[in-house]
Amino acid sequence: MGHVIAVAGKGGVGKTTLCGLMIQYLCEKGKTPVLAVDADSNSNLNEVLGVEIGVTLGELREEIERADMDARYHIPAGDDRSR
Repeated sequence: MGHVIAVAGKGGVGKTTLCGLMIQYLCEKGKTPVLAVDADSNSNLNEVLGVEIGVTLGELREEIERADMDARYHIPAGDDRSR
């Protein structure tokens, strides 16, 4: 059975630290898989967990915005077979 846990609150109160500890606990107890989404604009949950990240959604969004404003950036057209 899956569960959803959301953590919100004022900045600097330990939300990321709490989430990192909770994720570590769940993994140690075999309650996997765990999907952790850090929606903070200053996200650093990956650092708390010691996980390397690749390209983020925020970086992709910024790249798309640049492509809209500057012809030097090219975003390939999407696959349109679903229509």
